[in-house]
Amino acid sequence: MSQHDPKWAYFFEIEASLIAAELVGVRYQIDHIGSTAVPGLAAKPILDIAMRSTQQTQVASGLKKLGYIDRGIRSGRLFIKLYDGDVRTHNLHLYQPDDRECKEQIAFRDALRADPKLCDQYAELKQDLVDRLGDAGRSQYANGKTGFVNSVLSQLQ
Repeated sequence: MSQHDPKWAYFFEIEASLIAAELVGVRYQIDHIGSTAVPGLAAKPILDIAMRSTQQTQVASGLKKLGYIDRGIRSGRLFIKLYDGDVRTHNLHLYQPDDRECKEQIAFRDALRADPKLCDQYAELKQDLVDRLGDAGRSQYANGKTGFVNSVLSQLQ
């Protein structure tokens, strides 16, 4: 994990502009999600982006033109972008406009942005998972955060 970099918000805006230029005439919504979208929160330096659209074929085609790789259905339809062929820089999740999982990701991001104490608790959990699991436990890292995320989401309802 890296300390929060305020440039992540700027990099998202640049990417959103590139996507907008490619998808002229396509209706969609786009959000910066994940830890890089929360000021002050340490994160892996990979931008997480959520897009919602009913025009998924057109969106997918445009994303591929921008260098995104379609990884199939994984938390929506996952597209990734790589730097130098092997360093992931972007995770873009394409959803239908009413997708529950997407709405939850945005709600969780907003909760962390609104509550510094909650954000600190999440940061501590993430660091604890990294310290305990190391590189060998990367697949368990996301699972280790699930209980916390679900708890926050249940309090928002």
